[in-house]
Amino acid sequence: MSATSNHTKRTTENPRNNADMDPQETKNSILARIRAGKPSFHPLPEVPCYGYPGDPVANFVNKLLEFDGRAIKFKTRQDAIEWLGKQPETDSGKNVIYSSADGVDGNITEDELSDLHNAHRIETCVTDSHLGVGEMGSVWVTDNTLRHAACALLSRRLFIFLDSNDIVGGLHDAYSGIRLADHQYGSFYTGPSATADIEAVHITGAQGPLALTVMLYNCGDAPAEPMLMTNPNADTSVWQ
Repeated sequence: MSATSNHTKRTTENPRNNADMDPQETKNSILARIRAGKPSFHPLPEVPCYGYPGDPVANFVNKLLEFDGRAIKFKTRQDAIEWLGKQPETDSGKNVIYSSADGVDGNITEDELSDLHNAHRIETCVTDSHLGVGEMGSVWVTDNTLRHAACALLSRRLFIFLDSNDIVGGLHDAYSGIRLADHQYGSFYTGPSATADIEAVHITGAQGPLALTVMLYNCGDAPAEPMLMTNPNADTSVWQ
């Protein structure tokens, strides 16, 4: 018997070929077998939060400096505002300044920012954060304080006020206190923008601000004369 006749015989002997099968019945059969093979349900274990060791404020400053950020401590927020007003970066005659922080004036208007492409003109951005993370040296910034994310991302220099009492130990602590439903967006900022992907060369300001300065207030150990803390190995030429 030829190969053709053999194939014909086998097809004829199968009373139910693919054309006769109900697709829905096949699907239900497959799903039923999958369900039958699933393991029994076990609740997820509770994972304890051990916290991050060390003093949150000291950890925050050390980590921020490691990422080429700058930190400075003040007794009060007003002290921080007065210090900032004396810096060349906030000279409104020489810089385009955006400020969403109370007590600090900018010179670019909300009307000008109705088209956020204009944010590329901003040289100095000043805003607030209500949460810092000691483990990462990060500050959490949302639309509640910054209003326009582009103003921070496109500026050359970013200054952020942060109450030292709002610094938590670790990232787990931070996420447990963040209410994402209260914001349209939120971002963690850790030092100035940088990349080291290209030939392992560290490039500061690759995608955003060249410098980030966190002004910590309500610091019991703030010196009488404000002292800017920096990474001695940082490229200071990009700060101005």
